[in-house]
Order: sequence, then structure tokens, then C-alpha cells
Amino acid sequence: MKNNLIYILVSLTFIISGCSLDETPLNGPSTGTFPASKEEALSGVLAAYKNLANSSVQYCPFPYRYSDMWTDIGAFRKGNSNNVKFLNSTLTSSDTYAVEYWYSRVYKIAGRIHLVLDNLETLKGSVDETTLNQFKAELLCLRAFIYDSACQYYGDIPFIDHCLTLDDYAYARTPKKEVINYLLNDLDDNLLNSLPIQWDKSTWGTCRIGRAAAYALKARIALNWGYYEEAARCSKIAIELSAGHYGLTKINCTYYATADDGEPSASALFGRSAETESNEWMWAIQYNQLISGNVHDMTYTYSSRVNNGAAFCGPSQGLIDTFQCTDGLSITDSPLYDWKNPWKNRDPRLDLYCVRPDSRLVGIQYTTNATVTTVNDYVTGAKVVNSDVSGNKSEYGPNGKSGPGGYLWRKYADSYYHGMLSAGTGFEDDLDVCILRYAELLLIDAEANIEWEGGDMTRAVNDLNAVRNRVNMPNVKETTREGLRSALRYERKVELCDEGFRWFDIRRWGIAEKAVNGVKYAPGFSSASVPLNYISNAKPTIDSDWVVTYDTNSTWDGKALNLRNLLDMSYQKGKDELWPFPYTEMITNPLIGVENNNPGY
Repeated sequence: MKNNLIYILVSLTFIISGCSLDETPLNGPSTGTFPASKEEALSGVLAAYKNLANSSVQYCPFPYRYSDMWTDIGAFRKGNSNNVKFLNSTLTSSDTYAVEYWYSRVYKIAGRIHLVLDNLETLKGSVDETTLNQFKAELLCLRAFIYDSACQYYGDIPFIDHCLTLDDYAYARTPKKEVINYLLNDLDDNLLNSLPIQWDKSTWGTCRIGRAAAYALKARIALNWGYYEEAARCSKIAIELSAGHYGLTKINCTYYATADDGEPSASALFGRSAETESNEWMWAIQYNQLISGNVHDMTYTYSSRVNNGAAFCGPSQGLIDTFQCTDGLSITDSPLYDWKNPWKNRDPRLDLYCVRPDSRLVGIQYTTNATVTTVNDYVTGAKVVNSDVSGNKSEYGPNGKSGPGGYLWRKYADSYYHGMLSAGTGFEDDLDVCILRYAELLLIDAEANIEWEGGDMTRAVNDLNAVRNRVNMPNVKETTREGLRSALRYERKVELCDEGFRWFDIRRWGIAEKAVNGVKYAPGFSSASVPLNYISNAKPTIDSDWVVTYDTNSTWDGKALNLRNLLDMSYQKGKDELWPFPYTEMITNPLIGVENNNPGY
């Protein structure tokens, strides 16, 4: 299916390389003549989709996944200056790593959208109305997707709804509520209903947004900004449209106590085969190694050093301790929890989504025990050097002195790309990035009904249970709005971890001040004298929002806390709800100015 898009995208080279993304092109198709045909319009729409794939920070697709590391659930190499700023309230308007980078990307993508959108009406009479409306709906969904993100990061933004010229570039910041209302009004039912429920999967895969996904996107945006009734209405439509098209992918939840027993895997949902075989993917950003620059290095970034990866990031101890026991209770409340054997009797998503010590990653034994210098390669039957704890740059290993903290992400582990890494044949991969899946739609529907005063609590319960039952977790026991709100926040934290939602969620719920404050912990270092020190003895406090905190005097065995400090987090209320506004925009746009930065900066 990916190859089906190559011909169309390659034919767009003159568009992609020949014009500015946010101003009238000086060499290439003019906004006055493009698109001149149905074929050109389709090519322009696909080019707009492709621009979503042209964003990468620290080798990863950005910000679709990486922003979880800037919250309480993710960790990165200790002391990494680019990322520390997001967690200790020291971001500035001049930070190019993300603050200026994503702002410019938003408007470049918007420029691509407007290059097509501005002149669609000129094709009336030569192109049928349904096709024109479909193109328009797709482009407006793309614009809504990126502008919603921009409003969440920056607050008020200049709302640009057309291609700019050299004389038309200065726009003041539009109040974010006005922007969001504009976006939601853009996506009216009549327009969305022109889309097919799902584009032909054999041709387009999940590249193009269909009607079910468009309503799900509208529900997400409405939910993000507190329009709960509209979110519930749109999510209900999206779920009804999904019947026979989308659903939850089955995952093998077998528990493997040790690496010798086997390997857990959620690749059916998050791996290479999921691109074509999972009916849970509703919309994804597509990558393809056969198209120049259309790749990323996420597998390299996420992988163990034994697999020739960078071991740059992974889950925090706080996320690991969030996963319930199989009875649906927290580890502090469940009689099933044994802190000396913390992986047993846990929500299967701990092993399916995270790589923990005493497990296997793509056929190779994974351990952070510093006394284990060789590990098993279960594919070849050989012993290999445990590069996570010894050898060149082992300090960057998962639990090394500069490592992310003892755990890695398993969600996107795929033997195809790991094989390339291990063989040293390539660091780039083209695993698509799913940005809207059916499980999230169910959680949107659940939250909208929980928060809307007229919401259907039974519907919310059924949504939550569907997501939980997929991994053999028991039904939620709560029936009150407050209890269901707690259950929803647990599900979003664990089900959507490492998918880029946590930064937005904790701000929408008003809990960022407590979630991103205090110490972010990692397991202790193992040694010859204490080889299993990576097994945490900390007894956490887990509140109703499923925020995990630690008291250094509270341990399971009464001994000193054996966790180590990865980072001191701090959150300033009234400031850190938003990023600073980019300095370059403030000084070059005469209708903004540095005096109009976001509060606290």
C-alpha cells in the first residue's frame, strides 16, 4: 500500500521543493493557477498529508510521541538539556529545540493546505462537487489538527486561513477560543458527510482521513477545549460509523515471568504489520523509505544498546508503579502485589507497552543487572555482550549513569527494524505513526459523557470496559461521575502512554501542578554487592487522578529508599500551562511584539 502512494508523491517533487510553504511560491505553481485539475488537487492534498511527516526532533516523529517525555510518565537521558527545560520551568522563547521549531512547522503545513484550499472553488464545473467537498474536508481536518495543537502549546495564535504573500504577513494573535470555534465550525456535518466512512485501505491504508476518523478528530478537539456535549455527539457518530470498519485489535496477553519463558508483544497493534492489518488504526502519518527524507530514527532512539540502539528514553518509575494489579486495584491496595516480584499479577499493558528488567526485547534478554555482562540471544542461541551495562558508552544504557532510568518502551518494538539495527545496516525506519486509533475514540467518548452534565454514564462504563477487557482487565467498579473520572484518567495514562497525549491531558484536567512537581525517579543501580537494586522498594502514594508520588521514608521493607533522582521537576501555575511564544515571531511580526509573550515568560 505504501508503494501505491510513491508515484503520486514523487510526481509532486516540483511542488514540494519549488515553493515556500507559507508564502506565495516564486518558482513553481502559483496560488493563482494551482490546482488546475482534479489530479493536481489530489496531489496537493497528499502533499499536505506528507508534510505531517516532515517533523522530527531527537530522531523521533514530533510532537506526536515525544512530548510524553516532558511529563511524569516518560524519562530521557539524565541531564539532557533540551528536555530538562520542559520539566523545570526554564523554557524560553528562544529555545529552537521545540518552541520555535514546532511553531514554524505548523505554519509551513498550513501553507501547504492553503496552497490547495484557496483555489478549490475554481474547479467547480470541471470536478464533481462530492470530490471537491472531500478534498476540502480533508484539508480542513488537517488544519484543525495542527491548529488545535498550536493553541494547546502556545495559547492565542495568529489564525491564518489563506496563502500569504510578501506584503501580507503581519497578523495579531487571535484568542484561542475564537480559533477553536472557527475550526469546529469548519468541520460541519454536511462537509464531513461527503467523506467516505473509510478510504479504500488497499490503496490508501490509513493515510487519508475518512468520515469516521473526521468525527473522531472533531470529538477530540471539542473535548480538549471543554465542549463536552459536542464531543459526546461527535464521538457517538464516529463509533456508529466505525461499525464494520474499525475496532479493537486483539493482543496476546500471555505473561512471561522471565526472558527464558518468552516475549510479550503488542506489535499486532503498534508494529509494522499493524499498518495494514490492524483495524484499530483510524488515521496515521505515513513514512516510506523509498521517498527521500520520508523516514525517522525512532527505533534507534528507543532501542536497547544491545540491539545497537541509543536507549534514549523510556517509562518513568512513576508510570511503572501506575499499572494496576489484575484485580483492578493499585499496587498499594491490592493483596496480589509483591514488591519483590513486582511484575507478577499486573495489568498486562505493563509488559506489552514497557520493557522491564528480566524480560526479552526482540529476541534478546533484557536486564539492567550490572553483574550480567552477557545476555541470551534467543534467535541465534548465542551469548552476546550486554552493552546496556558494560562496554563502549554503557553509561548511556537504560540504567546507566546517564541513561533514561532502567526501562524502555516496547510499544513500537518491531523485529524488522531491530534486525536492521542489530545488523548495522540502517538506523532509519519508516514505521507509520498512528495519530488516531479506535481505543482513543472510546476513551474520548467515555470522558465526554463523564464530564458533560447530560452525559450517559452507562455508555462511559461500557467504553472503559471495552478497552480494559481487551487486555483481560476486570470491569470498572465505579458508577459515580467522580469514580468514573478516576477510572478514565487511569485508562488514558496507561493505554495511551508514549503516544503524546499526557502533556495535554494533565493540563486539561488541571492536575499538571501536582503531576509535574517533585522528583522524577528511576530504579537504583545494581552492583556486585546489591545485584537486584533495580527492583524498587518504594511504596508510592497513588491518588484518585492516578498521579504517583513518593515519600523517601515510605518503603515496602522499611529500609532506605533505593530509587535514584533522575530530575527535579517543577511547575509554575499560571505559566507552564503554555510554552513561551517564539521570539522570532514576536520580533518579526509587528502586530505581536515581545510585550505580548505568554504569562510568566
